[in-house]
Order: sequence, then structure tokens, then C-alpha cells
Amino acid sequence: MSKVEEKDIQNQSTTNNNKNDVKVSNQFSFTFNFGDSLNLVALIAGIYLIKNLKKRRNRKKIKAVD
Repeated sequence: MSKVEEKDIQNQSTTNNNKNDVKVSNQFSFTFNFGDSLNLVALIAGIYLIKNLKKRRNRKKIKAVD
């Protein structure tokens, strides 16, 4: 190959048309119907009490092991 041909090959522009179309449609709905607000308050209070009872029980078990 001659030098002129090598320069022509190097100077040729190459074009890559890469097109990526990504469309994401995520829909997430989370609905609770508790009815009375009193039921909701009772539910929250119950969860709180159960957590506290678990903590107390675990503390007693740890003390008993020591």
C-alpha cells in the first residue's frame, strides 16, 4: 500500500448510528382503608406494645444467661 492510500483510509470518517430507546413505566399504588381512625390508632398502639414486650423479654433472657 502506498502512503497516500493509508492516509485516505485513516482519514475516512466512520459513522455509527446507535440509538437506544428505553421507556420504563412503573406504577405502584398502595392503598389501605382502615375505616375508623380509632382502628388505626389501636393498630399503631398494638405494634408499639408488641415491640416493647419483645425488647423486655430479650433483656430478661440476656440477664438470665449472665
